[in-house]
Amino acid sequence: MMTCEMCGRALRPAERGRPRRYCSRACRTRAYRARMAERPATVEARRQPQSPGNVDAVLDREVIVRAALARAHREGVAAVSMRSIAADLGVGVMSLYRYVAGREELNDLMVDTVFADHPLPEPGPDGWRDKLELSARQEWALHRRHPWLSQLVVATTRPPNAPHLMAYTDWRMRALAGHDLDFATLTKIAIMIGTYLQSAAAPLAYETQAARRSRHTREQWTAARRESFDRSIREARLPMVSEFGPEAFEAAEPDNIFEFGLHRMLDGIAVLLDRTSQAAAEVREQ
Repeated sequence: MMTCEMCGRALRPAERGRPRRYCSRACRTRAYRARMAERPATVEARRQPQSPGNVDAVLDREVIVRAALARAHREGVAAVSMRSIAADLGVGVMSLYRYVAGREELNDLMVDTVFADHPLPEPGPDGWRDKLELSARQEWALHRRHPWLSQLVVATTRPPNAPHLMAYTDWRMRALAGHDLDFATLTKIAIMIGTYLQSAAAPLAYETQAARRSRHTREQWTAARRESFDRSIREARLPMVSEFGPEAFEAAEPDNIFEFGLHRMLDGIAVLLDRTSQAAAEVREQ
């Protein structure tokens, strides 16, 4: 089921035309304002006549990054390049390299800017579980708003040079400090949460791209291929998968997978903390 890009509520399928993106006029207005907030530097740069004498007056790293974010929002991250950003800003491509070393640094800056715009609260709610849940939901909201985000974060085994993304890891580690966990375990838990979110969010990017290309919702695409799916399942003799219906389809939605996985992950951390606490108590009693 398609969900609102702003609030995550379920959307009724559009009877005709393009798939719906927002559940209400209020959410559509919020999305418009968010896009405008990301574009002011780009718009101002376009208004300035570009010449070698005044490029510095309108071009800086912030302008370049905001232009890249605006393009990613419009067309997906695959459409972002140094050349396309230069075209959007009306400057020569080589002028960008005075501020950004290349595409890899631009990717890092895009990720860092998204997280910088939405810092986690300090000190946050009481209790480690509420803290970790809040951080996960806030990061999930970023992936919902920027479906391409996971593509930049997981596109490499080397973490992005993005201090504000790292701040989420630091915040999660601090949420668990004081629970008898060693530093390596704190690190593993914090990174596990981020990795889970990025993996759960990956389908959002592909679905956005597919909907943009085909102008069909996931439901419409599946309905058109239902007969072919059923035939393949029968031929493959998959007794459990053959029982799939609307309920299973709903369960497989990214938001539902996120919810299920988040709570199971937090349950597992709770078990770990209990065992660690018991072991530490036994050591103190000796």
